[in-house]
Amino acid sequence: MPVSFLVEFRLRGYAREYAEWARERTLAKAQELGVKRVRQPRFVPHITLFGEAETHNLRNVIREVERIGRKYTLVPFKIGVKRGEFQKEDANWLYVDVHPSPGLEQFRRELAQSLCRLDNMISRSCKSYDHDHRYKFHCSITKYAASDNDKFEKLSDCAETKLSIDAFKRHKASAFGKLFNIIKKYISIDDEDDLGINQNLLRVTVLGRGSRIQAEYDLMLKRLLNRRQALDRLWSRITVAKLRILLGRAQNVFFISDTHFDHENIIGYCHRSFSSTKQMNRTMKKNWNSVVGGKDSVYFLGDWSFRRKARYWMRQLNGYIFPIRGSHDRDEFSREFCTSELLHSNGRTFLLIHDPGDEEAIQNIKERYDWIIHGHVHNNKMDRYPFINGEKKTINVSVELTDYRPVSLSYLLSLNLDSIKRMRTIDSQPERW
Repeated sequence: MPVSFLVEFRLRGYAREYAEWARERTLAKAQELGVKRVRQPRFVPHITLFGEAETHNLRNVIREVERIGRKYTLVPFKIGVKRGEFQKEDANWLYVDVHPSPGLEQFRRELAQSLCRLDNMISRSCKSYDHDHRYKFHCSITKYAASDNDKFEKLSDCAETKLSIDAFKRHKASAFGKLFNIIKKYISIDDEDDLGINQNLLRVTVLGRGSRIQAEYDLMLKRLLNRRQALDRLWSRITVAKLRILLGRAQNVFFISDTHFDHENIIGYCHRSFSSTKQMNRTMKKNWNSVVGGKDSVYFLGDWSFRRKARYWMRQLNGYIFPIRGSHDRDEFSREFCTSELLHSNGRTFLLIHDPGDEEAIQNIKERYDWIIHGHVHNNKMDRYPFINGEKKTINVSVELTDYRPVSLSYLLSLNLDSIKRMRTIDSQPERW
């Protein structure tokens, strides 16, 4: 039996707020003008990339979306201020205009061509514009009866003049009593001006019957997410953390590992100077939040907690946290973390990994790297893994060596790493070559 599907990307952050605000305003104005509205499913601000179409094998569609998505990382576009009519054959539409970058146009074209070749049923059942190289990117916000053309023209004119980005800025500033630059909440915004809101494509969503999410490919994390992960707000924050770093938008980047919150035995095992887990938890949380701001990014290199899950602690701590799985991260949420990451900064490449002795994981890294930043060994192998080992090119950010607080990338770079032979802890004087 054929299955209907749709491929789209969903607006996030400030662009989503803008689309929802524009929809509310147009609905109110339409009611005032007496324009007959066509009922639609629950409004989710999105931009269609392909379909609707039918297939006998949705799994193949998802695999193809993943295959194409792996070729792309930063795919920018701009949400514009234009309002107008769209697809007037059966109805009148109001939409938010989208100005695609060449990268987004190429992505959609490659995806459409690939899906049409994948399955004859897809090619026959998809929309005519899915076969066309020219494509009108847009985000539909409201749909009205085609019979109300005169009234709709008035509504369209009103939307054109009163629902600009600038009007939205004034609305936000008035609503919160703050400057526009202060109230920006989500970093999926790259930049704003009077012509639109700059965004980046983060995820590509495959919807099945009933507009239900079947899978979502994350371009930032380079992984396929299931429905549960796609709807999880913490996974969204992990995606945004990666985007901030890629765009250089993070105010600061930090590293930390092996907090082992709630773990009583770790106090004796690593000679931590705490009298109880309660004191340890309180101190590490306070230390973290005192140095990490809300717009900072933190690489957590594994081993969150003994009892409570990583999910709990990620909500307690400041910053956009990008987690790497540790040897004690075994709950369902943590098992899905990546095992390593490469960070490029100031001409250096850092391999971020939990266990510096995990030779199999390290050998899987194909790119060249200059230093390893890790945790796992705590302060129990100080001869081989001090805070900085210039011979092995390793940096140990286990909390016992960093005064139980995250250490910033800017601080590490300020040390002139290549000149250091050995540095025992973050409070020690470095021994130079």
